Amino acid sequence: MASQEGPSKEQKYDRQLRLWQAHGQRALENANILVVNACATATETLKNLVLPGIGSFTILDDKVADGADVGNNFFLDHTAIGQSRGKYATELLRELNPDVDGFHVDESPSRVIASEPSFFDKFTLVIATQLSEADVKALAAICWERGIPFLHVRSYGFVGYLRLAVKEHAIVETHPESILDLRLDCPFKELTEYADSFNLSTLENTDFAHVPYVVILLQALQAWRASNGKLPSTTPERNAFKAMVKSMERPGVEDENFQEAMKSVFRACSATVIPGNVASILNEAKAMTITPETSSFWILACATAEFAESEKSLPLAGVVPDMKSDTESFVKLQTIYRDRSHQDAARVHAIAASLAAASGATAPSMDETARFCKNARLLKVIRTSSIESELSEPCPKASEIGQMAQDLDSCIPFYLLLRGVDAFYAEHMRYPGYHLEEVETDIGLLKKSCAGVLTRMGLAVSTLTDDLIHETVRAGASELHTMASFMGGVCSQEVIKLITSQYVPLNNTFLYNGIKSVGGSFDL
Repeated sequence: MASQEGPSKEQKYDRQLRLWQAHGQRALENANILVVNACATATETLKNLVLPGIGSFTILDDKVADGADVGNNFFLDHTAIGQSRGKYATELLRELNPDVDGFHVDESPSRVIASEPSFFDKFTLVIATQLSEADVKALAAICWERGIPFLHVRSYGFVGYLRLAVKEHAIVETHPESILDLRLDCPFKELTEYADSFNLSTLENTDFAHVPYVVILLQALQAWRASNGKLPSTTPERNAFKAMVKSMERPGVEDENFQEAMKSVFRACSATVIPGNVASILNEAKAMTITPETSSFWILACATAEFAESEKSLPLAGVVPDMKSDTESFVKLQTIYRDRSHQDAARVHAIAASLAAASGATAPSMDETARFCKNARLLKVIRTSSIESELSEPCPKASEIGQMAQDLDSCIPFYLLLRGVDAFYAEHMRYPGYHLEEVETDIGLLKKSCAGVLTRMGLAVSTLTDDLIHETVRAGASELHTMASFMGGVCSQEVIKLITSQYVPLNNTFLYNGIKSVGGSFDL
């Protein structure tokens, strides 16, 4: 009987490969993630990382599962009661994807954080759940010092919270809706020659209707420059240029290509410049001393800065948008842009290889260089604030937090409530409302804890209403599975962004109000 082989990796991961491609998938498969505590939010996060093929994960948890754990955690059933929560969850999570390695460490997270900081060195990224504020602060500091991205995620009643702390995160592929870099204002030689090869006055109507709009705009700009000596820059000049393009149409001929040209007039009139945020990155790279530890991103940024200084522009992206055209003309246009982008990338790659060789650093591959050059106009570097600075006194963002808290639809009051909850726990070693018989007492105690937090931040005690405090106590630190599932999705999405270095992660806090189904991101 013939053996049945499973699906290939390309088939298994087909949909996600379309999102982050093979190099993004490789980054996932090389990642080693630590999750602290196997609560419902943690396992829901891991589920969304195991399924797409994260390399390996480790759960650090010494808790023995009880009825409360089983009641809200899909990865624990009644047979888990009395067993190691982390070990049981690890075994079930591994069943989701045999390509993923899963491990469990049966140690107290608080003890490991306090006495074994080197334990965290081997992990690509750390996710913390169900930790006290003191432990979160200590673990975040360990990760910050080592340059390890740290995420603190929690589901508390109907409130969701996610905090990202990363010293530096560089993104090449931000995945905008489109990459437009046509250089209509400063066409290179091959592009000008291509545009000049079209004699619009002698073309048959059918061929005229299929002239790429890039050619129409290049010829119109050439005529404008001949009369005015510069690009149309003012509103009257742009309107006049638009009228010029309109006058090039032929009556009775399908004009879809001219409609595309008219829509792109503003872009054609705009000078090709290096975006401000990218210029800042390149300036930072120029001032940097390349060492053996310098990442490929900064080596390529330094090489691109040298290229830009010489060419007065970034490397060409080489992407041509869809447009009305016959196949032959469009393919030729694509080839012209692609060939020029390859030339630019080859120059940047040569500079990068030279920089790496001189410093003993690892040179970026040609594929890395090509991706960098294609996305050079969209580079981004994120540096979040540390959790230590956020929790310091005086609070650096107290004024902004106070202003945002005045908005009745803002999620910021829930951030303040969670700070109050953590202060309550630090004093009483339990969460407000956890025991039914203490609910009424805990309302007053939580109000006092919240007042202390608000006072230390320099905010009015009235910032938090009694209704919010009552609702928080009523939640009793419960972790609703619906909230855990939602926050697990949010957290895993940010993890994938960080590991693949694709798409832009949040900076730095996400809050979710499950009662109103509204959320928001905040820089705290």
